[in-house]
Amino acid sequence: MAETIGTVEQAAAAIAHLKGLPTDPARTAVYYQLLARLLACLSPRHPAPTEATLLTQLELLGANKARAQELAACLQLQMPDLPQASWQPRLPGWWQRLFGTAAAPPTPPPLSPDWAQSIVADLTEWLLAQNYQLLLPQPATLYEVQRAVVGLTSDRCGVPVPEIRLTDSFTNDLGMD
Repeated sequence: MAETIGTVEQAAAAIAHLKGLPTDPARTAVYYQLLARLLACLSPRHPAPTEATLLTQLELLGANKARAQELAACLQLQMPDLPQASWQPRLPGWWQRLFGTAAAPPTPPPLSPDWAQSIVADLTEWLLAQNYQLLLPQPATLYEVQRAVVGLTSDRCGVPVPEIRLTDSFTNDLGMD
């Protein structure tokens, strides 16, 4: 069986099968409990956030690392590495320094479309995977095994949790041999 496991999803399915767990990939009570905690931590700053609220609206993606740290403290969980703007504005070139021409202030590039569409539901799943040892000590369904395998894979290969998809190949996409 091990020789047929090539993706994160296949590994989770094999583990669930070996443990005789239900193969329902639907979200479980653990997800909804964490979602409720997350929404409670978000509400003081953002009125009425929901599962479908974009993370960009919550100022969690981009250059606001302090906001993610606040959220981690409220949840008392480790935050996954969220995409941050690694862009730095360029210093004025020699032409501008010499002649004093004012250029328009540079703007950072937008987040990739994949990240820009991330929602609170995605963050909840990433938090489950990042904190699988604490939140999923005994996964009881395929869904919970999938989150644990994503977290374990991140631990072993160093790829941040939000970048790991169930369809990722361990060797081709995640660089594991």
